[in-house]
Amino acid sequence: MEYIVLRTLCAIITGMLLSQTGSLIQMSTRNILASPSTLGFDGLSILWILIFHSLLLLFGYDDPVFSLLMMGIPAFSIVGWFYAYYLGRQKNIERLILIGLTFNLLVGAIFSLWQFLFLAFNLPFPVELWFGHFRYADKTGFLVLFFIELVLVIGWCFFKKDFLIFSLGKSVARNLKLNQTRLYLFLFIAVAIGTFSVVALFGAFSFLGLVFPIMARKMWFKKFDLNGEFLWGGFFNGFIFMLIDFLCYFFPIYGAEVPVGLIATGVGAVSLILLLWKSDGHLEILAKK
Repeated sequence: MEYIVLRTLCAIITGMLLSQTGSLIQMSTRNILASPSTLGFDGLSILWILIFHSLLLLFGYDDPVFSLLMMGIPAFSIVGWFYAYYLGRQKNIERLILIGLTFNLLVGAIFSLWQFLFLAFNLPFPVELWFGHFRYADKTGFLVLFFIELVLVIGWCFFKKDFLIFSLGKSVARNLKLNQTRLYLFLFIAVAIGTFSVVALFGAFSFLGLVFPIMARKMWFKKFDLNGEFLWGGFFNGFIFMLIDFLCYFFPIYGAEVPVGLIATGVGAVSLILLLWKSDGHLEILAKK
């Protein structure tokens, strides 16, 4: 019973984090194709974990999850700072999205090659890293996710007015003397740490950070309600994600549980294709009065 409760809570908070980090990126870039996946955060997290896993095998070190988080969180804070610095000086967000998608393809090739070499030498390899699941949900994972969610919500309450101003356009934000650098630092450091922690604990859930914000925006809010999209939309998507994980847990196929990340990747990829097909060159999120 305790495991079911922990798994449920981890699935809900993970869905909330995926939705909220995606919303933050799409709000700040005003582009519906921007997300932790399309900007390369997922791929970078997987690459970091592969390197760390290999070093653990080399030196025979134990307690991998704790060590991975303690070393990865400061490192991804720097990654978030770099993204904030780069995007603050980069006018073309589509270029950054193309770089992120290409990097993910590169990481996919590296992952496959790495797996082949490890299996060839009979070494343990984190095969399930590419498609996330909650089979190993525990108190540590829940506490880490809960703390990150708490920081994210507190940060949102602090920067909410800045996001509302920024959503109206960069020119309006400049006229109102918005501190764009501070906003970008919070945004990308929070997204980098949140994405890395989810991947480190449960694996990758590709494209959900892109799809969930659009679901919250289209299904719940007729007006461009940023507060509703972030808070209520995030909780709604977390609940939906939990239900999908329940289906994977209670309805296995011949005793094998389908990774919820596999389903998420398939749905997210199809959604991305449909968005590109229907966009007709218009990918910008426009604020409404």
